[in-house]
Amino acid sequence: MNYENEITIEVDTTLENLLALLESKEFELKETYDVKDIYLIGKNDKQGDYLSMLNKCVLIRDIIEENNETKMLTYKYKEYNDKKEITKQGKIKVKIDDIDKAKSLFEKLNFEELIRINDHLLVYATDKEELIVQSVNDKHVYIEIEDECHYANRTYNSIDEMKEVITGNNIPMKGDNFFVKKAEIELEETYNK
Repeated sequence: MNYENEITIEVDTTLENLLALLESKEFELKETYDVKDIYLIGKNDKQGDYLSMLNKCVLIRDIIEENNETKMLTYKYKEYNDKKEITKQGKIKVKIDDIDKAKSLFEKLNFEELIRINDHLLVYATDKEELIVQSVNDKHVYIEIEDECHYANRTYNSIDEMKEVITGNNIPMKGDNFFVKKAEIELEETYNK
């Protein structure tokens, strides 16, 4: 399993205002793509708190780029402290050919669909900073920062360096949580109606 660090915040402004703010700070749009995730969980694992349930999910992921589409199975592993901050996380990814067949296979193995997340992603970068703006299910706007940059000439060495991108650029965020869990929010909105 590959381990990595990242932060995710929920933005406290509209997508349009956020993009204008980033452009005023010399961020440039580098890449746009979509990720469509189907979260599957074993029928016997659909119990307990949402974070525990998410640690038992397999994702069927469809990544749609301008000239490419990648389908894969993804397992995300996360450990949390008592404040629900992510202390360790990793992913296992396996490419697949057919999303419907993969879903059917897992259904035969007693899995069921838990939620779907459709994520429109916009990668913005300067020469020293990089972040990913995410519009999730047309309801929420998030920013994710990963330790490995693809466009900025750097690697973030700590969570504090990633937090500084948010605070240093005065990006408005809801609350003070740098470890927002998009899937947990979607679960709450889906099942706590």
